[in-house]
Amino acid sequence: MPAPKRDKHLYQIDFVRLVTFAGVILDHVILGIAATTAVAAGGLGLLLRYTRYSFFALTGFVLTYQYRNRELHAVQFWRRRYKLIGLPFVAWSLFYWVYGRYRAGGFTALENIVSSWSSVELALKSITYDLITGSAWYHLYFLSVSMQIYAVFPGVLWVLRRTWGYHRYLLASAAVFQGAVMYIMVRPPLAFFSHGPQHVLATHLVVTIFPYVFFILAGCVAAMHYEAFQAFMIRWRWPLIVVGLITIAGTLWYYTWDVDRGTTIVRASNVFMLHNVFAYIAIIVILYCLGTIWQNRRTKGSIPDRFMRTAADRSFGIYLAHALALSELQQIIDRHLNHASWLVILCAYIATCLLTVFIVEVLRRSPISLITTGRSTIDFHEQNAMRSAIVGAAAVVLGVVLRLAFGVVVGDLVTALGVLLIISAAIVASKQQRARRLTPAT
Repeated sequence: MPAPKRDKHLYQIDFVRLVTFAGVILDHVILGIAATTAVAAGGLGLLLRYTRYSFFALTGFVLTYQYRNRELHAVQFWRRRYKLIGLPFVAWSLFYWVYGRYRAGGFTALENIVSSWSSVELALKSITYDLITGSAWYHLYFLSVSMQIYAVFPGVLWVLRRTWGYHRYLLASAAVFQGAVMYIMVRPPLAFFSHGPQHVLATHLVVTIFPYVFFILAGCVAAMHYEAFQAFMIRWRWPLIVVGLITIAGTLWYYTWDVDRGTTIVRASNVFMLHNVFAYIAIIVILYCLGTIWQNRRTKGSIPDRFMRTAADRSFGIYLAHALALSELQQIIDRHLNHASWLVILCAYIATCLLTVFIVEVLRRSPISLITTGRSTIDFHEQNAMRSAIVGAAAVVLGVVLRLAFGVVVGDLVTALGVLLIISAAIVASKQQRARRLTPAT
């Protein structure tokens, strides 16, 4: 009897990824609600910004884990990766570009885009800039940086394979380099960066790999030494968690002291302040340690296991769509800002998560799944066309009621999603019927 195939899936990474995506949504909800003078909200936001570095550490970790023991063909690698991330990046950038102008000025603003050749030319320049920098919406920089990581990863892997035994020095060099870049980003610019190409680079460092190079490389090195790294994290799990919590507490103490002495909350909680990085490292380490507990104790096929699997599949789409959900809900949120901030934040967070999940579930069942979620459409054999049609119809009714009875713009989005789900259900039903006709009776 052949030995069972070893499960190489990184279940601990699923856990870290899920918490990180939940964290970034919470951070964006808080930013839209809490006052910039709220010390507690600023401290929580400071910690939640670990998500930025966690994303890139995870990217380096997963890529290296996949290719550390097999040959990487650069062209094939780029073709596959840019298909899965490049298509959604372009699709969502174009969508958010149009959406932002519609929200600012309605259909009149969209008509003005094509009102003259100069307007069209200006729009094309704006779209090109947003595609290059990932600036079409505030969260799309992540995709731009990810594509830069993909561009250099074959070279990074080549270097790691030929510098075995010296990886600690590479990491130390990356830490010094990133520290220098972060110093430049939060201090008044030097005269050298006040003009020319270096000025352009300095003003766009946030959308380059340079402020994240240590975390990217740390993920790569950890995966390159996966067995030793995993054993270390499991053996020293609880001491690492304790040290991490102490580091986080120390960071929050320094943050409050810094604010008390007159530093603005925005600056004290800046994600590029070097002294905040230690807390970000601590949070990532703690989450990985907790992830190893999930990895060891998960029960295959259980409800939590199925939930984590589904969440991992939807996570990229959730990141892309959550900003749309939050923007659509902002009108309702603004109407309740006179209530307790914690309650508004909690309700807004739950509503944003639910609407985001609904958006992604609809997209995953639609013909545009690949270009919007980076995943192929769910196999039509696995879909329930009737259930999708019923949910779609209910969404249309709910959306119309929200728009006409309550005057909230999120109703338009819910209605559009319902229509898309009904169309997708009709396509699935057609495919299933055709498949039954072509399948011989048994």
